[in-house]
Amino acid sequence: MPKNLPSLKARQLIRLLESAGCKFYREGKGDHKLYVRHTEGKKRVVPIDMGEREFSPPYVLRIFRQFGFSDDDIEALLR
Repeated sequence: MPKNLPSLKARQLIRLLESAGCKFYREGKGDHKLYVRHTEGKKRVVPIDMGEREFSPPYVLRIFRQFGFSDDDIEALLR
């Protein structure tokens, strides 16, 4: 598990994900937006709750894991 994961605001998380190749897919239900990442021949679609003011470190890690990022990928993104 990556060390020192920060709490992130929604916009910060989206910027990190987009810099790693994730793209907006469509609006979800309620305050959710769906983002997609194509990796290893698979399409991974993950809902992100945009209504939250700040995401906790465990939530941020769960989002990265659902997209298929490794520990090294996550640490490189957060630098």
